[in-house]
Amino acid sequence: MNDLANLIEAVKQGDLERVRAILDTNAQLANQRDESGATSLHYATLNGHRQVVRLLVERGAEINSTDSRFGATPTGWAIEYLREMGGYLAIELDDLAHAIQLGDARWVARFLDRFPALRQASDRNGKPFKQLARESGNRKIAGLFESEEAA
Repeated sequence: MNDLANLIEAVKQGDLERVRAILDTNAQLANQRDESGATSLHYATLNGHRQVVRLLVERGAEINSTDSRFGATPTGWAIEYLREMGGYLAIELDDLAHAIQLGDARWVARFLDRFPALRQASDRNGKPFKQLARESGNRKIAGLFESEEAA
């Protein structure tokens, strides 16, 4: 196993001392990329290893580097596993609720196209978006929550 593979494995395991030891030996590894263009910081954020993230950043890891597969930063990787479980940013929830309230069917469709699971989600107050859509009185918006395809 090469040095980068060792670092990424230590990062995935959250082994702070091993990560520190590897970086002490070769500081350049903090920004080296694997075959997908991801850095060790991408893996640290994906796995929620906060102390490892802090160490990598302190050691010069580029916080806004993008991988070559998705064009995603470590921040994007950090929320990806929560997205898979239905997690969203508060601003996304607020913006969808706002688009529903404004009657902007194009923006509602855009949200639902990007995040189809929002059809079953609720706003930050716990009110289902489907209910907000029905209460808006806008048939097109309400219909977007009934179909699986955002128009």
